[in-house]
Amino acid sequence: MQWRFSKLLLSCLGTWFLVGCASEAPPLPADTTSVNRVRDLTLGDFTPEARAMSCDDIVADRHRIDDDMQKLNDTVNSNRSHNETLVGFSSFGGIVFAPLLLATESNDTEKGQIAQLYERRDTLIKLASLRHCPLPTAS
Repeated sequence: MQWRFSKLLLSCLGTWFLVGCASEAPPLPADTTSVNRVRDLTLGDFTPEARAMSCDDIVADRHRIDDDMQKLNDTVNSNRSHNETLVGFSSFGGIVFAPLLLATESNDTEKGQIAQLYERRDTLIKLASLRHCPLPTAS
């Protein structure tokens, strides 16, 4: 009887874990840069603010994005180490201490900001390519 209960509990915990980690991928943008693209990229694909940017503005914005992404990734990585330590302590000896797992950081805010920065960086790369801007140098 106890074996069935343990098996049921482990199945429930496993399912809960998998559901909690699942997320849908965002939709892919229209392909305008590959060899087999359906259409070419035009200035009309960008916002008026982006169209007004010079090559120097694009490079400066890319450097700012790189710096912001580095800070956010550092935060996520530091919390990852913290989370790994908590999970290790919570499962020591095969005993799971669930309240300790609630103290882990998910970094949803930072991950959302990183996703937005990736989108912005992709836009700037496309705009720089369309304008034939020189490649940026490392900051």
